[in-house]
Amino acid sequence: MMRIAWPFTAFLFAGLLVAGPRLDRVSPLGGQAGAVHEVELKGSQLGGTTGVSFDNGDLEWIETVEVKPDAVRGKVRVAPGASLGPHFIRIAGKHGPSNTRLFNVTQFPGVAEIEPNNTLEAANPIPFRPQVVYGYMQGLADSDLFSFTARSGERWLFDVQSIERGGFLECSLTLYDDFGREVGFNEDQDEYLETPRLEYTFERSGRYVLKIDQYRGPQGVSCGQNCGYLLQMSQLPIVLGANPLGARVGSKVIVDVLGHALGGVREIYLTPVRGAEYYRLTFPFSMPLRFEEAATGSGQRRISGRVLSAETGRVRAEFPIPSDAVQGLWRMWAVSPEGKSEGINLEIGRHAEFAEGSAGELDWRKGEIVLNGTLDKPREEDAYSVELTAGVPFHAWTLATQLGLPFIDTVLELFDANGKLLADHDDLMTGQGTVIGNPDSSLYFTPKASGRARLVVRDRTGRGGETYAYRLHLASQAPSFQLLTEPEEFSISPGSDAELETLLIREPGFDEAVDVWIEGLPKGATASRGQFRSDQVFGPSGDGDNINIPAVPLKIHLPETIALGEYPIRVFGKAASGGSTVEAFTTLWIGPRGKRNDTRRPLPRIVLHAALKGGDSSPATDSPR
Repeated sequence: MMRIAWPFTAFLFAGLLVAGPRLDRVSPLGGQAGAVHEVELKGSQLGGTTGVSFDNGDLEWIETVEVKPDAVRGKVRVAPGASLGPHFIRIAGKHGPSNTRLFNVTQFPGVAEIEPNNTLEAANPIPFRPQVVYGYMQGLADSDLFSFTARSGERWLFDVQSIERGGFLECSLTLYDDFGREVGFNEDQDEYLETPRLEYTFERSGRYVLKIDQYRGPQGVSCGQNCGYLLQMSQLPIVLGANPLGARVGSKVIVDVLGHALGGVREIYLTPVRGAEYYRLTFPFSMPLRFEEAATGSGQRRISGRVLSAETGRVRAEFPIPSDAVQGLWRMWAVSPEGKSEGINLEIGRHAEFAEGSAGELDWRKGEIVLNGTLDKPREEDAYSVELTAGVPFHAWTLATQLGLPFIDTVLELFDANGKLLADHDDLMTGQGTVIGNPDSSLYFTPKASGRARLVVRDRTGRGGETYAYRLHLASQAPSFQLLTEPEEFSISPGSDAELETLLIREPGFDEAVDVWIEGLPKGATASRGQFRSDQVFGPSGDGDNINIPAVPLKIHLPETIALGEYPIRVFGKAASGGSTVEAFTTLWIGPRGKRNDTRRPLPRIVLHAALKGGDSSPATDSPR
């Protein structure tokens, strides 16, 4: 099993940041919609906590029970119609806000693990019903076991969620019968989510034990900090893919939804992806991000589909896409008598859409276009004829893994009319060592001569099947860059200086210098400008154990007279040679403190907090790299 944490090289801020509250773990990681839950927030510098907030009004911190320097306990009310899945949570304190973590809304009732439960004999007895078991690993020696009584012939789904839900636990899932024999096992549910999911049909009635055991690789993870998990036990269907993976606004699209146990699906719909749901965001990314939050809960916008047919492995549904549907990613939900199964994401946009094999000229020079294809068979290669114009930049990129598909790893290859390779591209970020990559592809090419070319899409290892679908975008674009800032919880005391770190993520083929600056500072505040050199590279280190991300500090000074509070600011960058201006955003990073991984969420605003210094200010030397 591959570890997800990215070791870092520490850097030192020249100024002082206010040492505000630090949120490390939310326990439990969630709660059922329509109920009140007791929650403990673990971290540091929590003694000055003044409140707890969420990303929308469907979740409310209704009571603070206890406040200690390393923990805050209280109660959370979750509305009956709250959106299922992860939500942002953070602490407000006298010295500014905490970093953001996740709290997950579930559809099933929950039960907490009881320690000790790390042997077959000490397994926690639990009722066997659709439910969520909440727990966390208390150090590297810990494992959690649960016993229950099952009936012959029943199909059950055991789904451990951590990395995608706000923890950083990598683990395996083993099912034992009453004789202690292993009858089921899973380690990684697919190639990109390293938490297990076990689908099992019991051959006989009797007592069984389910064991969650953490990964103990050569580097290890401090599992006493944030190795929480949700073990969802259900009989839900599984959604593994869809074709096509998107549609144009104002159109009707028939989608084949692929998976397991789908025969009972009677309702299917889409909801706009919320910020907390971008769990496959890696850098560079090519999927569209939507920073403003869509409506949630009972007021959320949804696109209802009409189920045309439902079989065990496939649901065919028709979706009418409204002309005013917001562009970006939409999450699929399939409803059966067993509950709601979340599927993958679909992309909805305003560009012209074509199906694989469509006749006609694919003229990307008149505007961006999208092709929907599938590598139906092993070793299949899909080829598209495109006309290139001398000096006009050509950009082709795929969306597949970033939408949630479990296996496909696209490769793009561009050939001239004589079969000569002009350009190719495999992964947006190559994964190696402990660096998890982004296997979608992004090919840039500016031809020196006009002529017809052949663009090929294939899987890197020659695999194929119905779930090997992709969206292929074509446009006239030159390579550019993406910008991030950190730390997320950026607080300065009045009259002080501090540095906001700006990180440069280069898209394939971009090697220019970049100027960066800040806009929207409060009255009287000043900030320096910065520049990334052209020789500052982005990508995995030579040993694959780290990631090289160019960083430039922007020094900010606050006047003594500034009022305490939060001030949204904006950070921009532009290639030194010209071109478009790129705006930075900040992110929620999930992983051991001081390290990076591939589990992130984009946050909509960069906020400067003017906060009291108190007696606990310290250099920010442990920001992740």
